[in-house]
Amino acid sequence: MGENKLGRGLGALFGDFTLDDELTPIDEPVKQPKKQTNQTTVAEKAPAESEVQQIAIAMIDNNINQPRKVFDQDDLHDLAESIRTYGVIQPILITPVGNRFMIVAGERRWRAARMAGLVEIPAIIKKFNQKQIAEIAIIENLQRADLNDMELAQGIKKLMDDHNLTQEKVAERLSKPRSTIANTLRLLSLPSEVQQFIAHKQLTAGHAIRLMGISDERKQIEYARRAVDENLSVRALGELIDGKMPNLPAGKAKPPKAPEIREQEKILSRAIGTKVKIEGSLDHGKVVIGYYSAEELERIVNYLKNHKI
Repeated sequence: MGENKLGRGLGALFGDFTLDDELTPIDEPVKQPKKQTNQTTVAEKAPAESEVQQIAIAMIDNNINQPRKVFDQDDLHDLAESIRTYGVIQPILITPVGNRFMIVAGERRWRAARMAGLVEIPAIIKKFNQKQIAEIAIIENLQRADLNDMELAQGIKKLMDDHNLTQEKVAERLSKPRSTIANTLRLLSLPSEVQQFIAHKQLTAGHAIRLMGISDERKQIEYARRAVDENLSVRALGELIDGKMPNLPAGKAKPPKAPEIREQEKILSRAIGTKVKIEGSLDHGKVVIGYYSAEELERIVNYLKNHKI
């Protein structure tokens, strides 16, 4: 899976360092060590910042305030296998805490490296305050490729609320247009049932934009349900809302998809990190993968190449 550059605001904190698109805490977070007053701290012994070093994995603790709590074990095992073959290509970012270190970014690589049996891991040591660490953790999560649109909207709102940031500042940190941030936040104004459809990737942000043009909340839910039940494209939903598509009686609606096909769609959507639609039957048909930007298309292509699909 491709790696994303940090936003300009975050990049200013530690130069050209980049983050992978997922962050994964350990199952049982390691407690942060108490400050020891009679020993020299690792910060006092550390070499210049931005220098990549080999640090003992046993000396590194996860960030117990890391906002992400769920990760894919299969994906972690795949990364561990890659590390056994090629090593850790990109260093993690850590900060001194007493006589140990705490992960600021790259916890997924650290976890996989432990799983792969590594004793040391390449790392960059840099001092951060707690506010910076919390902000970096949220931004790294927002740059994960497998976030659904609702998770992205909720994460942006949390970043704004927790750090008193404007939409302009968030756009700068994520290297996204302000209009994208504004439109993503608008998803939070939709009815909870519609938000659930988006969270489960049954509807896309494109569907949501069309539904936002309806002022009646009851109608929003009605059209959303129809779009899900009949697997309508964004264009088809728009035509339905605009009255260009005949509002067929319930008896003439498309038959629902087989549960097995819906389950396969969910599995593929979770794996690729975007909406996947299977058209046809269990015996024959086609798989349609959705994307909503040039960057996302490039990420999907790289994912399929790396997984030899």
